[in-house]
Parts: sequence; structure tokens; C-alpha cells
Amino acid sequence: MGEAIITTSAAESEGPAENATLSSVGAAITGALAVGWEAIRRHHPDVPDAVVTMGTRHRKPLWAHFWAQQWSLTGGDKVPEVWIAAEGLARGAADVMGSLLHEAAHGRCSTRGEKDCNAAQYHNKFFRDSAQVLGLAVERSERNGYSVTSITDIARQRYREQIAALETAIRAERTIPPSGATATGGQRRNTNYRPASCQCRPVRTLRAAAGTWEGPPVICGGCNKPFVMTS
Repeated sequence: MGEAIITTSAAESEGPAENATLSSVGAAITGALAVGWEAIRRHHPDVPDAVVTMGTRHRKPLWAHFWAQQWSLTGGDKVPEVWIAAEGLARGAADVMGSLLHEAAHGRCSTRGEKDCNAAQYHNKFFRDSAQVLGLAVERSERNGYSVTSITDIARQRYREQIAALETAIRAERTIPPSGATATGGQRRNTNYRPASCQCRPVRTLRAAAGTWEGPPVICGGCNKPFVMTS
């Protein structure tokens, strides 16, 4: 496997971090993330090469993901993606390194042909074993299996240089936008239609966007009582 595909690092192109412009902040963080991924691969050669990138998590409660065959190289080869949520940078450099290790565990399973996670994101014993090999503590959640991981003291020591580089590079963190916010600062219209009922007998039911029921009450003409969202 070749070297990781790394975006331009401001740490190399702009000089000291304090002299870097705001436009280079993201590049410096992404560069440090890619260096961290390569360090993991040096310790664990069965972790695959990947495109390392960063972006916003939108409304998903997600700190990172590994996704096989998501990028196409110029020569036509399909390669994996390792994605880190910019909102998660506020957790600190060590926990961000823990997210890289979590995704590396998925990558290791992918290389080994082990299906470690289903479509519902339930993490099975293949993932657990891989995560422990990479230096993570693993806990089991009822909904998502062995999905709860944290970086161990051993891994903190092993990757201390990469954690320090991330700490230097993380000069900003993206804030989590309010629910429903759009990229321009407005509110996205809620088109998720939900039922509501009144107090008539028999009950009368209406369906409307969830936002309708969050506003002023909608009064039934039969019982003169407001409709109440039922689910």
C-alpha cells in the first residue's frame, strides 16, 4: 500500500501556526489528521491507505466515519475515505486521535474481509477485537453494539507526537448549528408530516408538517379544542 493522500498542510506551507491565515486553518488540521492516520498504519499495516478529509456533520450525531471505495483516483482505482467531523474538534486532540483509531479499526476489518458493522450501525465482535488491537477501550451499547470507544493510556503514549501535532493544528472548532438551521443562517422548513388529534368523539385526525404543531394551536371546529400531535 502506498502513502496516504494528504491535502496541503499549512504547517508545511505557511510556517509557524501563529503566522498562518484563517484560510489555512482547515488545511493544517486536515494535514495533521492525515499524519495521524499514517502513524496508525505504520503500527498496523493492515489498516488501509485512505483519503483523509474533514467536514460538517450536519444533523447526524457522528464524529467520524470510514467508507470503503468512496474516492476514485485519476487512474481509476477506488480508495476509502476517512472523514472527521469538524464539530468534534472541540473534544480535544487526544479524543480526535481516538476517532481516527476507531475508523482505523473499521478499515482493518475491511482489509481482513470482516463485516464488522451492519446497515443500522451495530458494531459486532469483529469491530470490538480490531478496536482493542489498535489501542482503544471498548464498551457495548444496547442499540449499536461495541460502538463506544475511547483512547487508552497506551495509545496516548504511542501517538503522543501525533496528538501534540493535532493540538497545535486545532486553532478553531466548528460550532454545532441549531436544529434545522441552513447554510445561510435561516431555518430549514420541516416537511416531516406528523398526525395530530382533537377531543371529538369519534376522534378527528389531521396530518401536517411537525413545525405546524409547534406553532400557535390549530383549533378543531367540532370540539373547539386544539389538535395535539400524537407521535
